[in-house]
Amino acid sequence: MVKCGLEIHQQLATKKLFCECNSELSEEILYKFERVLRPTQSELGEIDRAALEESLKKRRFIYEVTPNSCLVEADEEPPHELNREALEIALKIALMLHAKIVDEIHVMRKIVIDGSNTSGFQRTALIAVDGYIDTFFGRVRIPTICLEEEAARKIEEKDGGVVYRLDRLGIPLVEISTSPDMKNGEQVKEVAERI
Repeated sequence: MVKCGLEIHQQLATKKLFCECNSELSEEILYKFERVLRPTQSELGEIDRAALEESLKKRRFIYEVTPNSCLVEADEEPPHELNREALEIALKIALMLHAKIVDEIHVMRKIVIDGSNTSGFQRTALIAVDGYIDTFFGRVRIPTICLEEEAARKIEEKDGGVVYRLDRLGIPLVEISTSPDMKNGEQVKEVAERI
């Protein structure tokens, strides 16, 4: 018996999520900088075990700065106010999926240990819950819809280092997660295409 759920990410064609930079890819490199992963304690005084293990590898992360990246992407300036256009689009999508908009939208941090975000975490905002999509095979629940920032673009990995380009970092994404309600490949295809 098949039991399947999906997590779908869709980039939005707006400015980046936490700055005024354009959401476009670029091959033009202005300069590069390097970072290493250093795990730190959380607000509760705990250290993430996965981050600690990754730090022992002593990998270097090299970031290529492009014309459409700024100090926010370099983690040298605090994020600006959340992109209102991206938020409005995400809210419309949530309503189309019959979801309940949360009372307050807060930006949370998810730890990222692969270097794909200069800050060491991804910013994500839960915007709606308990949605659904009706299919030919039955209803598929959508427990969460989030608005989050895209990761940096991986260019290459070699000699204990990873090169990322910052042009993609911060592009708004709508993340739609379904419950494992799908029972066959045709239903999975229908849900993916409709979302």
